[in-house]
Amino acid sequence: MSLKKEILKGTLILTSAGIVTRILGLYNKVFLANVISASELGLYQLIFPVLSVCSAICCYGIESALSKVISGQSAGQGVKNTGRTISIGVGLALALSLLLFSIVFILAEPIAVFLIREPACAPYLKIMAFVIPFSTMHSCISGYFLGMRRAGVPAASQLIEQIIRVWTIYGLSVTFYAAGGADASMAVYGMLAGEVISCLFTVTAYKISQVRRHKKYGHLVATPDSYKTLASVLLSYAVPLTANRLALTLLQSFEAVLIPMMLKMYYGDSETALSIYAVATAMAFPFIMFPTTITNSLASMLMPAVSKASEENDYGMIRRTISKSIHYCLLIGILSMTVFFVYGRILGIVIFKNEMAGEFLTIFAFLCPFIYIASSLAGTLNGLGKVKLTMMNSMISLGVRIAFLVFVVPKTGINGYLWGQMAGYLILVGLDGRSVVKIAGLTLNPWRTIIFPAGFAAAGAMFSLAVYRCLLYMAVVPTLLLVVIACVVIAAIYGGSLLVTGIIDGHV
Repeated sequence: MSLKKEILKGTLILTSAGIVTRILGLYNKVFLANVISASELGLYQLIFPVLSVCSAICCYGIESALSKVISGQSAGQGVKNTGRTISIGVGLALALSLLLFSIVFILAEPIAVFLIREPACAPYLKIMAFVIPFSTMHSCISGYFLGMRRAGVPAASQLIEQIIRVWTIYGLSVTFYAAGGADASMAVYGMLAGEVISCLFTVTAYKISQVRRHKKYGHLVATPDSYKTLASVLLSYAVPLTANRLALTLLQSFEAVLIPMMLKMYYGDSETALSIYAVATAMAFPFIMFPTTITNSLASMLMPAVSKASEENDYGMIRRTISKSIHYCLLIGILSMTVFFVYGRILGIVIFKNEMAGEFLTIFAFLCPFIYIASSLAGTLNGLGKVKLTMMNSMISLGVRIAFLVFVVPKTGINGYLWGQMAGYLILVGLDGRSVVKIAGLTLNPWRTIIFPAGFAAAGAMFSLAVYRCLLYMAVVPTLLLVVIACVVIAAIYGGSLLVTGIIDGHV
């Protein structure tokens, strides 16, 4: 199989697994929202900034470095070098993870009080600490398989992790928490169970893979590189990647922790602030971000073409590729914005049984096109080798969002958070877009990419509302099914119109 086909196949596998995983994740959020209180869900969300920082230190850079180094090792030499490379990478990552496990477990209360500013998070942080080593091992082994261009194992491990998480949470809800008193610990135990099982799965798959490679290439004579040489190569990639990721993660974590703090200043009490924070970040935003599974995969599929064209100085190819990517991301963004704006309020009430979630879905709908374009632009810049530029632009965007949290949210509440998100994504799209235009240019027709699609989406929305009201008056189907039918009507009219007019053929 050619490299291009392997990359395409791997991307499609990861995309399929990502879509199923997101669906399971949304189900899990819906289930949790109906089992534990919104404030407890907010506490659960607040442990993720700590986990993200730990992951950035332990495994992000090492996982990416393992993937890059292993992909460059030859078949014969790779049998011997791969084992040594994995030993070095996993050994270093596990050492860091155990250190961070100890720090988080022992200092859970100070972290909750002084960093997160929510003392009630302390017991959940102690449970979460056990996730760190298993998550680290899982990520590093996944890096090996991605380096070998075998996306099946990482994809399967994602699904296994999510399935075990959902089953564990459901099992706890009908056993230990059946009598009531369910809190965020139930969700954290689910996360831990998922990581443990997915870790065991990836380690087992790695052992089987190594045995098969030894049988296939073991007869080839090749002197392995020394541990010192391999460690030097691995660290040369891992250290800058970790530093960049850590800087960005710290800002993202700071933003996540600031949100409930600033909301508390506006609404006056911690429980209200946590409830609103949970509704916005654990209910509304996962819905808004769901289509990014498609747009991120689209960016990933186009990235190899951008990288190859960059090496060959074929800027015409780069221009056509990024133009096509942005074209499709905008088409998806316009459809998503229409669906969430028209039916967001009903979706929030029907799915989460929370009117506020519906209001946030309606408001956040306007973010869709910008979020989806941002992923495409970032993927293109990374394909061009502009990783530092991508990180810098992201940090500037985060800085703007944090400024809105500090200066606007205490005076305007959750609306200030929305304005900050909008401003941040506008700046990110502007900065990344300016860089792409400067390097290769863009060829977009606003009529075919924005104006006509927006008109088709509006027509689809009006027709679907008529269908919705007719079926609602007849009262022949459940409300959830009714909303699904209405959304399908929008998508069908929108997609059909794009297809008939040739907009969906990719000529931009």
